[in-house]
Amino acid sequence: MFSDDFLNFDEEDEFSDLISRCESAYEAGTLEDMRFTEEEFEHLINSFIDEMEDDMVYTLTRMGYNQHPYSLELIIRYADVLIVNREQDIAKEILDKQFSIDSGNSDIHFLLARVYIKKGDFTTANEYIESALSLAGDESLDMLLTAAQDFIDIGNFKCAIRLLERAESTAPDNYEIINDLAFCYERSDMLEKSLVYYEKYLDIDPFNDNVWFNVGTIHARELNMKKALEAFDYAIALNPDNSSVLYNKAILLVNGGNYDDGIETFNSFLKLEPGNNFALTGIADAYLAKDRLDDSLTFFRMVLSTDMESIDANTGVAYISMLKHNSSEALVSLRKIIGDEKTDYNFLYTELLASYKRTKNPEFLVYYLTSLYYIKENELLFIYLEILLSYDEVWLARLFELIPSLKRDDSVTKHINKVKKRTKQG
Repeated sequence: MFSDDFLNFDEEDEFSDLISRCESAYEAGTLEDMRFTEEEFEHLINSFIDEMEDDMVYTLTRMGYNQHPYSLELIIRYADVLIVNREQDIAKEILDKQFSIDSGNSDIHFLLARVYIKKGDFTTANEYIESALSLAGDESLDMLLTAAQDFIDIGNFKCAIRLLERAESTAPDNYEIINDLAFCYERSDMLEKSLVYYEKYLDIDPFNDNVWFNVGTIHARELNMKKALEAFDYAIALNPDNSSVLYNKAILLVNGGNYDDGIETFNSFLKLEPGNNFALTGIADAYLAKDRLDDSLTFFRMVLSTDMESIDANTGVAYISMLKHNSSEALVSLRKIIGDEKTDYNFLYTELLASYKRTKNPEFLVYYLTSLYYIKENELLFIYLEILLSYDEVWLARLFELIPSLKRDDSVTKHINKVKKRTKQG
């Protein structure tokens, strides 16, 4: 939004040693003792913005504001940096003061709009955006794009879309606008519109692997697996090192039952990101689906070698171990995951019951009851709770430890008391 071309003379000659002196003072901790003219501040700030030296830019804009408090350009620069650094209250105080002096400056209106976006006051923000645009003239497009990005940053895609559509009417072939609209529509679950804009982008730049990746992702979300795979393959052909595409393609293949190709694609991904636990888990899941239990177990154990608490890997090891009647290894993994809301109890509960019936170990029964609770099988819960009560009360205490809310559930406590009373009478 703000021009970097402040000076009309040869800056290289005029300020030949200014940057090096500034850097030396910064390293020595004496930068804030130095004084610069407005033109010198502008040159320094522009130079360090180009070098993406954010800390230096922050320091220099603050110094410029303090040394030249009546310089509109330095006020705007400092307020802009404050907003970027989420110091909205300080920025607002400075801008309100300047607004009272110069209420017709579009940059002041626009920066106030950005402050209110960051503060979540979208009504006031939009009012300032409109007033800024009415005053801005040639800078309107930059303002629309900057404000839209601010809305995107905080996840307000509806407001971002509104501004981007206005920007598109001014610059219909601007690929950044097209890409941002596609992104915002995707995040708003308006997938058909998103796809239109991603394809419009590809008409301009057909060799962008990331956009092909996004197209594939949308087709996958719409369960159009053929088109999703085609888009992913285009992306891989353009950039074989795009690990995100390889990972999503592998997931798509495995979920579609194409396990061998999925494993092969995961292995290609692992060449780019060795030891990635998500990919190792994906391979383990594929082998499990192929009923190759030993291979699956190997990959789940590889995950556990670097992440002993992995819910997915412990779930896989527990499940396979129960299938193989290896109760001791199953229990080691089960103890790490049972009671966690993120555990896939639907996947485990059948084998938990089978393991209990085979071993008569009440620990399996406790874990089965926990699974019934999380999958909301209340009738079975009460049936097997009665069986648990036939064991030592330590197992009931363990169940309450895993599900504290059960102890406060009147229906559960009444059922327990009823069973205990009936047992005593018998």
